[in-house]
Amino acid sequence: MSQGVRVSAIVPAYNAARWLGAALDGFLSQTFTAAEAVVVDDGSTDDTPTIAARYAAQYPDRVRVLRQENQGLCGARNTALAAARGEYFALLDADDVWLPQHLQRSVAALDADPALGLVHANIERIDGDGRALHVPPRYWRDGDDAFARIFLREEHVSCPTAVFRRSIFDQVGPFDLAFNRLGCEDRDLWLRIALVAPVRYLPEVHALYRQHGGNMSANLQKMERARRLLIEKFGDTPRGAPLKRRALAALHAGSGDEHLNAGRRGSAVRAYLRAFVQAPSWRAAKAVVRGAVG
Repeated sequence: MSQGVRVSAIVPAYNAARWLGAALDGFLSQTFTAAEAVVVDDGSTDDTPTIAARYAAQYPDRVRVLRQENQGLCGARNTALAAARGEYFALLDADDVWLPQHLQRSVAALDADPALGLVHANIERIDGDGRALHVPPRYWRDGDDAFARIFLREEHVSCPTAVFRRSIFDQVGPFDLAFNRLGCEDRDLWLRIALVAPVRYLPEVHALYRQHGGNMSANLQKMERARRLLIEKFGDTPRGAPLKRRALAALHAGSGDEHLNAGRRGSAVRAYLRAFVQAPSWRAAKAVVRGAVG
């Protein structure tokens, strides 16, 4: 760890010229300043390299830039993590923005409890032009089984709010390239961390999450493949095996909701029926009826 650097912000950037400056401004506005930003230009073809280089030249002690051929989100994050010098790692995608207290509050929580592996908080969703959309509800409770809640998709860890220990990352390993260009690579890491250390939710908004057509989560077909891959990976572990059928039911129910929202009623009903078969319940039965009759 480099002297004076306690937190490394992991900033993958691919054709992010429109938003990278706002992300780095949010990093530089942090009230906690013992931090570096490791920007990985992942083979961009727009002005991303120019913008990144400008920030690195203006803030040489705060911003470092690495460049590589395009390797996808997992590869870019892994490159940044391998070069990071902090004792804590914090994810910051190039289209998101940290609020000024994010690192200070996160580091304080980790410093206060050495057993914690990861802390996270809430987000406010914004559109491509920075206009506020909404703050999603979160239902994390003290004492929650973080592995079960994440695996069953009952709750979420928002990427731009996640801060975790280098020592825990060294223990569980880098982003799994099997999820590269599919999605769920973040959820895979949260689950691996939750297997070995406590995870704590901080009930505050720490970041602005930009919602636009380029987000990985916008590709529903790929996301379903990623979710299936995740269930197969952890469903074969001692911790995940007892939850596997419920996890599959949650996957099908989520697909049903997405089909229903898109007006594909027949596909929604079939997905809800698959959810009911995996884990019969009144809730699943009502979902089938809702899909059939609206």
